[in-house]
Amino acid sequence: MHMLMSLLNIFTPIVILLLLLIIAILIFELVMFINVIGNNHISRSTKLLWILGMLLIHPFVAIAYYFTDHKKTKK
Repeated sequence: MHMLMSLLNIFTPIVILLLLLIIAILIFELVMFINVIGNNHISRSTKLLWILGMLLIHPFVAIAYYFTDHKKTKK
């Protein structure tokens, strides 16, 4: 039992960091998802592809969207 408690004390900071990373990724994906929906500079079919990609292959598609079509909303 003592060994289990010492292992938990060692891994607690790692678990907290991983949870924070997961939360940050989910927030980023949500922001990109909302941005796709509100982006009037891309076609409806392109929006559909981005949304499907974000739902199926996240977070890689959200990162790709950020570096490609996300910049079109700032014009």
